[in-house]
Amino acid sequence: MKKKNKAKGFSFREIRPVEWERGRLRDILRRKMRMRRVLVVGDVGVDRYTIGSVERISPEAPVPIVLVEEEQLKLGLAANVADNVQALGGVPLLLGVVGDDRIVHDFKKLLRATRISAQHLVTDGKRRTVLKERIVSDRQQLLRVDYETIGPLSSHTESQVLKTFKNLLKDCDVVVIEDYHKGLLSLDLAASLISAARKAGKCVAIDPNAKTPLAWYEGATLLTPNTREAESLSGIKIRDENTLAEAGFFILDETSAEHVVITRGKEGMALFSAGSRTIELIPTYAREVYDVSGAGDTVISVLALALSGGANISEAAIIGNLAAGVEVGKRGTATVTPDEVEMALDFFAGARAF
Repeated sequence: MKKKNKAKGFSFREIRPVEWERGRLRDILRRKMRMRRVLVVGDVGVDRYTIGSVERISPEAPVPIVLVEEEQLKLGLAANVADNVQALGGVPLLLGVVGDDRIVHDFKKLLRATRISAQHLVTDGKRRTVLKERIVSDRQQLLRVDYETIGPLSSHTESQVLKTFKNLLKDCDVVVIEDYHKGLLSLDLAASLISAARKAGKCVAIDPNAKTPLAWYEGATLLTPNTREAESLSGIKIRDENTLAEAGFFILDETSAEHVVITRGKEGMALFSAGSRTIELIPTYAREVYDVSGAGDTVISVLALALSGGANISEAAIIGNLAAGVEVGKRGTATVTPDEVEMALDFFAGARAF
């Protein structure tokens, strides 16, 4: 269905499950995404969940005492993207900067457990390996503690990252740049990474950060901001379809990207493509929302794998939206499998309500 925006000349087309080519989507998910090699570059780290119960308040200060029952360690930041790529049947090549500290040992142990290579990591002894610790009780997050070094890389470390990146380009099918604004990216490094990848004929998908200047992403193939990031990058408050369109097209034009996919939480996705004034709207597909952290990592993992396997942006976004719907039903940062996504595909494609 199309809805004309006469004031701005945009049109909106909502893609509903009745329009899906289920056989084609299954083929992309099961065959075309499989074994695609994804070079993931960005800030990396560990997510630690300290889980327990609260039965009393501390006599030392008016704060709850958490009786720890369980601790969980998970791959975080760009490493979670690599983990998602692996779970979906792809092959991640992970490039990031770590410190020479005790956390890096936990990080590399997690990588080994998920069969992701640590050989492309760059070590900088003057930086911390990122650790985000979440204190959780009765499914509620009480506190988050971040251990990290915020600030630009040294010129030596930055040159190591770029050299490693260029060496890996020949071995990958698509590039994902994850910007968590922890210091790995700079204007010069971002421009060098994008330029090298595009010269090598690789699609460059970027998960941007609200704090990063939009100019850093110029030349990307695809950008996947959420609503808050799209507002910050464009300087436009998204209140309705008009402002959504203005923000999306602004980002598209300013970066010369081929596609911009704005992830909108419960409102789904909005797809913008160069040369088109039609914005494709994809409703959200989540049966239960438990925790939204990590959903963006799942989306960009699917988009990168699907596009590198020959899917068009609409097909990639539909699968990405389904995968995100599965991910938000899990606690914390999590991965999804092709089986889970296919079950969601069958469920929503067969639901009369859609």
